[in-house]
Amino acid sequence: MRAFPQTFEQEALWIAEQFMPDPSPFLETWAQYIAGPLDVPALERALAALVGRHAALRTRFELDDTGAVQRIDPAGTVPLERLPWPGGDLHDTLRRAGRRPLDLTVSPARLTLYDYAPDEHVLLLQIHHIAVDDASLALLDHELSALYTEETGGEPAKLTPPALTLGEHAVRARAAGIAPQDLAFWAGYLDGAPPLTHLPPRVRPAAARRGPDCDCVRATVPAELGRAVRAAARTLRTTPHVLMSACTAVTAAAVNGEDIVIGIPVSRRGEPDLDDVFGCLTDLLPVRFQVPARATFAEVCAAAKRSSLDVLRHRQVPYAMLGGGVTRTRGVLSGEHLGRICLVLDEIPSRLTLPGLRCERVYVAGASAKFDWLQYVVADGEGWNVRADYATDYFTADEAVDTLQQWLTALSAAADDPHVPVRTLFDRLAEIG
Repeated sequence: MRAFPQTFEQEALWIAEQFMPDPSPFLETWAQYIAGPLDVPALERALAALVGRHAALRTRFELDDTGAVQRIDPAGTVPLERLPWPGGDLHDTLRRAGRRPLDLTVSPARLTLYDYAPDEHVLLLQIHHIAVDDASLALLDHELSALYTEETGGEPAKLTPPALTLGEHAVRARAAGIAPQDLAFWAGYLDGAPPLTHLPPRVRPAAARRGPDCDCVRATVPAELGRAVRAAARTLRTTPHVLMSACTAVTAAAVNGEDIVIGIPVSRRGEPDLDDVFGCLTDLLPVRFQVPARATFAEVCAAAKRSSLDVLRHRQVPYAMLGGGVTRTRGVLSGEHLGRICLVLDEIPSRLTLPGLRCERVYVAGASAKFDWLQYVVADGEGWNVRADYATDYFTADEAVDTLQQWLTALSAAADDPHVPVRTLFDRLAEIG
């Protein structure tokens, strides 16, 4: 079994995993509610073919004399366990299942098919972030749909083999190294950035250190507001992601100063031969926002757009390396302050499409607190479904509801008038907090 070095992203996750209590914050879930006459043997064959196509699902992660390595098992499988539904709320039960530990020296993934009710099933993939990112889950939807269709007598899948494995990509990336100009950019970009000393919805004492416990709060952006947000983004010559990120920065600035750092995921799938590779090719990078009370929201958005583009141009520096002394002063890099608030936007969510069946993605809350506030915004028609995993050491359930309501208030106000003064937004948020 050949050993490859781990990618920069994998190595950072692997090292962090060694110090994490159970359940790991890096446990991810992909769950599908499936209604209709599911052909379970065909599903098993389709899943086996999927695992055979993607080395990341057959990879073991461990330490040898050369360092942190990944070993691809050419004959490895991810067994499908078949279980009766244990009862309880769908989200809560799947979250408990998603908190089960995974041994990375054996497999980064676990597949479970629950018999939910007659002609109803729930398929759960529990997988460690070291082997997956959001683009991989979109690939999973597409390929499993095609493979199951073929296995049930439909059109051939016609899937081309991935161009390379993550191990081969790791060798290439490490040979290329990190460009000095990218390191120099981050040294200047983060230098002097202050840590967030308070979290929304209001100024309040907080625990000195975050524990692992988290919970989830959910909300909906209705279609009418969704259309208004996209129209406002066009008016500002930016994207909904930048506009929403600026709203997140506004909620943080309302209880801190005007200099705010928000974590944003970025993809490193720049090379065409990475398009069909299943694995972790995404990292979190800090984006710095300036949110002065005297400015308008449009001005904050314009600066946020410039800042985001700068980060994207220098995205090849691993997140873990940013804490290793690239800045001249510690500031935001001290302790856990770099990634306190994070925003993830999925504008084009993929769908699992199995012939003769109705499939619905079930979004499961995090196993453990990955950040203090991790907000997901997933497109649903013209609107969005919003959920946030929050550390219970820093937010009560009521505070989490208020924090999400503040973000929605800022979003609505910005969509209604992109030139609204930031000071006005602060006043509106204070009424909630």
